[in-house]
Amino acid sequence: MAQRTGEVTVIVIGLSLALGCAGPGVETGDPAAPAPSLAADLQPIFDRNCTGTCHSGEAPASGLVLSPGAAYANLVGVASVQVPSLVRVAPGDPDASYLVAKLEDTHVAVGGSGTRMPPYLRLADNELLLFRDWILAGAAE
Repeated sequence: MAQRTGEVTVIVIGLSLALGCAGPGVETGDPAAPAPSLAADLQPIFDRNCTGTCHSGEAPASGLVLSPGAAYANLVGVASVQVPSLVRVAPGDPDASYLVAKLEDTHVAVGGSGTRMPPYLRLADNELLLFRDWILAGAAE
């Protein structure tokens, strides 16, 4: 009987993992989690790491303004300056979004250049997941 219990446990754990990872558009594995919001979840990351020096003002790096009220229009569906064949954010497809490549330091592999963003620190894994989850959920404003 003990062996049977072990097999059942393995099956239950396997099903739990499969179902948790199969949630629609949520990479955190929690299908009940609300989609991240640009204003509430991502803008504070931009404000903390991007808009203070490089991505704001009259001459932003790569022409990319990430200030509140401007970030969405400058990201979603907009061709990347470094890799014009890719958009900065492709709603529903984080792997086709140059922003994700820059944040995850995979931009050179897709034909990009320059450094990972932000350049002097790596975002935490949970912050990177927020960007992926937001894009998977459709990158709503």
